[in-house]
Amino acid sequence: MEITRRRQILAGGSLSLFGLLLTSVTLVHIYEDAVAQAEPLILTVVENALPIALNLCIAGAGILLVRRSEFRGEFVSRVSIWGLLGALSLFSVSLWVYLFQIMQGEVEPALIFSHIVSMGTVAGLGVGIYDDQRRQRQAQLTAEHDKLSALFESTSDAIAEVEYVDGEAVVRDVNPGFRESFGYSVAAAEGNQLDELIVPPGDDDFERNHDRAMSGEMFGREEIFRQTADGEIRVFRLQAIPLDAADADTDGYAVYTDITSEYRYESRLRSLHEATRELVTIGSVDAVAEATVDAAHDLLDVDFVTVFSHDADENELRPVEPQDPEKEPHVDPSTSHHGTAIARAVFESGTPRYVPDRSAAEGVDDDTSVVASELVVPIGRFGVLLLGSRITDGLDESQQSLGKILASNVEVAMERAERQRRLERQNDRLETFASVVSHDLRNPLGVADGYLELAREGDEDAFERVERAHDRMEGLIEDLLALAREGEHIDEATPVALDRIARRAWEQATTPNAALRIEATGQIEADPGRLQQLFENLFANAVEHGIPEGPDRDAAAADFLRAGEDDGESPVAITVTVERTERGFAVEDDGVGIPQEQRSSIFDHGYSNDAGGTGLGLSIVEEIADAHGWTVRAEAGSDGGARFVFVTT
Repeated sequence: MEITRRRQILAGGSLSLFGLLLTSVTLVHIYEDAVAQAEPLILTVVENALPIALNLCIAGAGILLVRRSEFRGEFVSRVSIWGLLGALSLFSVSLWVYLFQIMQGEVEPALIFSHIVSMGTVAGLGVGIYDDQRRQRQAQLTAEHDKLSALFESTSDAIAEVEYVDGEAVVRDVNPGFRESFGYSVAAAEGNQLDELIVPPGDDDFERNHDRAMSGEMFGREEIFRQTADGEIRVFRLQAIPLDAADADTDGYAVYTDITSEYRYESRLRSLHEATRELVTIGSVDAVAEATVDAAHDLLDVDFVTVFSHDADENELRPVEPQDPEKEPHVDPSTSHHGTAIARAVFESGTPRYVPDRSAAEGVDDDTSVVASELVVPIGRFGVLLLGSRITDGLDESQQSLGKILASNVEVAMERAERQRRLERQNDRLETFASVVSHDLRNPLGVADGYLELAREGDEDAFERVERAHDRMEGLIEDLLALAREGEHIDEATPVALDRIARRAWEQATTPNAALRIEATGQIEADPGRLQQLFENLFANAVEHGIPEGPDRDAAAADFLRAGEDDGESPVAITVTVERTERGFAVEDDGVGIPQEQRSSIFDHGYSNDAGGTGLGLSIVEEIADAHGWTVRAEAGSDGGARFVFVTT
């Protein structure tokens, strides 16, 4: 604290001069007794030895108070004043008694002595009362100091004890929390300005503006940036605690609470919400998964990020690969298998799991992975999010919490992307309706009108052509109605016998020269009517497209007819098989099959390789499967024909 040097010199000097004055008075008395009155010198010196010693002590005390800079100004002033007041009090009492005795013409030393003793007794009582109060105050201060010292040493907060010298906060001591947080030892911090130790260059904050603290005001600051001994910038909460300068050897404490983790968590959470807003604008599930990998790697500061997408057809978890070949992947380079056992368990249970040490965890099926610890979080029915670290227990609580929040947001984004895809498909259906109504229906209608005129003119064959045109329009209308209905979601499904529905559909379909073989037993959860419609469209597609077009188709038909004539049975040009699979069922024919390059487009609205077809049959099949929550894919049959595989679980 700042010491007023002038007041110290004035107070101590006054006390010293008073001591010298008393000493000179005593020396003059010795001179008069020894020289003027011829009294023995030894007796005179012995008589005045104690007063001289006391007077010299007073003078020495004054000099000591002036020279010792560690004495506080208040202490020097108080000691000097009390000393002079004590001398003045005794002098006043002695002078009062002495003057009255002179006025009476008789000096009585015993009376003077008794009054001085009374004054000393009163002074002693006053000093005793003051000393008792001082001791009580000292005991309180000692207890408070002990508590403060215990808090100073035991708290995890960083505390610097400061003293203001010429307006600057100078460090007098630091606690273990300060040494741990900032990296400075007591020796390195003591005597240095707090500004120079921890305030980053260019920062102008509390430590550079001490007016509020010097005025004795307690205040705090939130989210201030401070620099450690090794140059790291961390975030703290500051509390400035001033102390009464009259009762303490320090001006106050600067208490720093490290909130770096909380600050980073909140910053990452805000960035995560920003990233989520971007995720929900992405139009496909795969693109959302790829964007999730980038967002998690940038925001969560982890070594590895992988999104395992669930392949419903194969019932496998597959890591999502970047669509851009030049983009650096963030996945574990050793992850070549189709999902780890831990990831599959998390996906099936729907419960996140943190594995601090993969080498000691049960169910790990990849010993070559460089991931030492991982967090696996489910993304609903879409898959799982895996966050990995190269070190054991390398993901802190904030990373785990944010990872779970991210996975939840990703699930919402993927659900939205799927809804967007369904909406686009509905729009495609509307466009198909408009196309069929405006074009495909108009063509047979025009043909019917033209041949109807010929019929009126007497051409009997024209009626047959009009009938075919009407049949064509009727087929288009039925397909349009089916497409509109089958795209609707199924609210309730019931157990149905697969073989019974297939036979009922076969009876309703026009299947000349075709045979049905059923190798399916048991039940599945489905809407019976719409499942029958699915089979009818598949059976019609097999019969219409299973035999080659052109001359090859005619030759094949002739061969089948001759074969039927030889054995007396109806000729069979194509066989359609319905069979159960491990995860659903399949419909396969032994016709010409579907070229590899066309399998990805055969379910599109309006696609057909037959000039007379509507191009809606297989589109309706896919719509019915989607309405049930199934997936369907086309592949080559065992005999080279077409095979449609449905995954229902």
